[in-house]
Amino acid sequence: MTVNITKFLDERKEGWLKKERAKKMVDSIEIVDLEEQASDKFSLAKWVSDAAKRAIQLSITSHPSKFSHPDAKTSSIIANTQCRTDGYLRSGNVNYQNYELDVFGNAAAMDVYKFLALKLSNNKTVLESIEQEDELIKDFFSSIPYLDFNDLRCRFLKIKDSEGNSKTNYLVKQVYFPFEECNYHLLSILTPSGLLTEVKKRIDNLRFSEETKQAKESKRKNECHHVGFTDIYDLTFTCYGGTQPQNISYLNSQNAGKAYLLPSVPPILERRSTRLPNENFFTQSLYRNKFQESFSSLHKLMQLDINNINIRDAIHNIIRFIVDEILATAFKIRQYDIGWSNNDYYSNLPKSQRVWLDNVYQDERLAQIEWKEGISQEIARWVLKSYEKSILGSYMLGDIELQKISKIVIEAIEQDKEFF
Repeated sequence: MTVNITKFLDERKEGWLKKERAKKMVDSIEIVDLEEQASDKFSLAKWVSDAAKRAIQLSITSHPSKFSHPDAKTSSIIANTQCRTDGYLRSGNVNYQNYELDVFGNAAAMDVYKFLALKLSNNKTVLESIEQEDELIKDFFSSIPYLDFNDLRCRFLKIKDSEGNSKTNYLVKQVYFPFEECNYHLLSILTPSGLLTEVKKRIDNLRFSEETKQAKESKRKNECHHVGFTDIYDLTFTCYGGTQPQNISYLNSQNAGKAYLLPSVPPILERRSTRLPNENFFTQSLYRNKFQESFSSLHKLMQLDINNINIRDAIHNIIRFIVDEILATAFKIRQYDIGWSNNDYYSNLPKSQRVWLDNVYQDERLAQIEWKEGISQEIARWVLKSYEKSILGSYMLGDIELQKISKIVIEAIEQDKEFF
């Protein structure tokens, strides 16, 4: 129960002795005198009693105001937020079961919080044990001469006292947030230091863990590593408190005043080469200009007063090329997220085109053939209409040509069904 407490006081005692010895040259008698002073100063009864008196100089908070300005003085805020699967990076969603609170106040009294944050054998901190009146901590303090547990508890819990009404400060960054008509809230923007600390821990672990170091060493030696490593680029540091980070908060001091800034820039959007149709694939995803050369070649062949196998094959090949390009465009659309057509934005897209273009209907597409007949007719009509609109003086084509093109479409789908 007392191991961590004893170790804590011994470390502080050694640190104090080291500083005093460094101030001046001391002889053996003075060393003995210093050690006696240290033993008295850091005795359990005296140090704990003194720490209890100094606890009022500190306040526990989740959002220290001094990150905004070192002289900002606000009330202690502890945000009791819940974890939700809302996708936001916020206090409640980061390490919510053991969210690390912060402390601000007199930097000279930070050793008091370090003492209260010590973990005991009951897996609770000293502060938690005192607050819950744990029997172990009660027995421990009661066994120390001149210490009264109830008095100590009252004094130490001052660190969690708030001043009732929340109080902001003119040095804190503020924004006007509108709501309803002609009304607004004036919001004070505070820094979630626990969140900054958690982000820093995770990034440091990602970039500087032993496993990452081994993976980077393997890369340097051009050797295979069974896991590899992940990195985050374009990071930068922001510093709080300058050479005195402890004046900002306890966690800021633990982080040496440094916090990561992630890149916050607009995304680089790639222009889609294919548009997802929300009403009609043939009017929204196909562009006649793309087929202009094919329609011109087709028209030249049709103008020839020749009807032989070579001309017929050439016409067939051009139409087949156009059909293949249409099917390739449909195949590209299928590569988008499965179920994209079920979004309300695409509710006006005909069912036959949804079955054809969205892989969420793959089983239905394989089990039925009606969609093939309907789509082949639509492709054939689009080819005929596009030819007529693209070529000045084009021939008027009718049902016979429509049926021939439909057969070519079915032929193309059947031949490419392994990929299509």
